[in-house]
Amino acid sequence: SSGINAEYGGLNADGMKRILCSKQFKSSSINFCYSLAIVARRLCTQYVDPVSLYAFNAGRLIPLNKNPGVRPIGVGEVIRRLIGKTVVRFLKESIVESTGALQVCSGQDSGVEAAAHCMEEYYEDEACEAVILIDARNAFNCLNRKAALRNCQIVCPELSTYLINTYRQASKLYVGKKHLLSQEGTTQGDPAAMAFYALGTQPLISKVNDLKKLIQVWFADDAAAGGSLESLLEWWNRVARFGPNYGYFPNASKTVVI
Repeated sequence: SSGINAEYGGLNADGMKRILCSKQFKSSSINFCYSLAIVARRLCTQYVDPVSLYAFNAGRLIPLNKNPGVRPIGVGEVIRRLIGKTVVRFLKESIVESTGALQVCSGQDSGVEAAAHCMEEYYEDEACEAVILIDARNAFNCLNRKAALRNCQIVCPELSTYLINTYRQASKLYVGKKHLLSQEGTTQGDPAAMAFYALGTQPLISKVNDLKKLIQVWFADDAAAGGSLESLLEWWNRVARFGPNYGYFPNASKTVVI
């Protein structure tokens, strides 16, 4: 029937929606909803044996052609996607508060537009001598997972337990019957991945944010700063020096100064 055998677990989003919402299943739907809520609550409040989460954290690996290069997308089981999206939505206010106004990929409303307008206005200011735009190499897959999880415990403890349960052990991403281990970075395709990346890079952003005559703003791995040439050079040097400790590797060949 519709919604079956679409994923390794044998159920896709349409099938899950039907089970949760259809009157055909009567009280079973309500009981299933309660069970999912219990699982979500436990993942957010208790450390769970990672061996028991093997199936929950596994997913399909889909390679997207970036031309050139490949972007690996991990599509998790529908239950993980449902719980992850619910957790991030419920904790959105805490996540946004933890990342502040400089990292706008954590769920701020119209964050990209606000960042673009901010840099555009500052570029027109007489005090701004130039703007630098930084892109990082394979950023989401290079994030230092161990350091990021530790930082999340300090920066946003509300989400840290869930992230530790889903990321502290390498997950298996399947291509057919074979698999690769996801051992570093975030899993692109995971609803919590963007929040995890935002929180994981927050200490780096704070570390390079004390320069005078300079403003900066980030959207995930895309960083922009404006100010005097002297301050921009120092900012770039700091990002290049401290970034690798967090798994952030600036790509000089794709960095632009305007």
